[in-house]
Amino acid sequence: MGYTFSELLLRTPFDYTAAKAYVHDVTWPAFWISMAYIVVIFGLKFLMRNREPFKLEGLLNFWNGWLAFFSIGGCLVTTPALWHEIQKYGLSASYCKIGDFFEGTSGLWAWLFVLSKVAELGDTILIVLRKRPLMFLHWYHHVLTLNYAMLSYKEDTAFNSWIVWLNFSVHAIMYSYYLLRSMHIKIPASIAQCITVLQILQFVITHLVLFHVGLLYLQGTTCSVTPHTYWLCLGMEISYLALFGNFFYHSYIRGGGKKFVAEKKQAKVE
Repeated sequence: MGYTFSELLLRTPFDYTAAKAYVHDVTWPAFWISMAYIVVIFGLKFLMRNREPFKLEGLLNFWNGWLAFFSIGGCLVTTPALWHEIQKYGLSASYCKIGDFFEGTSGLWAWLFVLSKVAELGDTILIVLRKRPLMFLHWYHHVLTLNYAMLSYKEDTAFNSWIVWLNFSVHAIMYSYYLLRSMHIKIPASIAQCITVLQILQFVITHLVLFHVGLLYLQGTTCSVTPHTYWLCLGMEISYLALFGNFFYHSYIRGGGKKFVAEKKQAKVE
């Protein structure tokens, strides 16, 4: 019989093998949750079409707050863990071989990272209830990341150490920005632009990691990754780079950038 979530959370030292078994057991439920999520968000969008948007300011502050602090905590834990991995085993081994990163405290946070992708679906519920624009990029990204995280974690995917660290680091900044915005603290559009650049940069770095893993494989080096996980990750990262690049172009370049134009209009009103 496997451990429960609370048993794994409190177990010392963290049991990576048991955590993989736990994720294996919840992979299919998580998939069906992601499918139900699509139905729910578009169902809510339909129901909200003739209704006034909910403000939900307190809930929004709480939501952005816990994700900001969770991501900051994850970044603070996984940064030294990944650096230790690089120093001890070498740069290429840090994304080619399963090492210490998935054990101990950093292993616990990597496991929580995977499970948090289910909770992050709540982002979209708040967007729909507040009648904010629901972009394909937003819900597609949530669904694919959740299912990739579940599938790859249970298969000893070495380069997930980089994906976890990069995502924690970017989300630490991104959700802190969202929290300040939800608290009605004015942030220049240039800061949002920088965050989008960081999001794109994480995909570029992941591409470099994946390309090197592929090269190592062609040279006869065996890396800790299954073929279907590798190709799923590569396809996912290519689509993210294309979608976020398109978002950046329309938000900050085309026609002066719609976010910059909106900021200038707001300044004139004030």
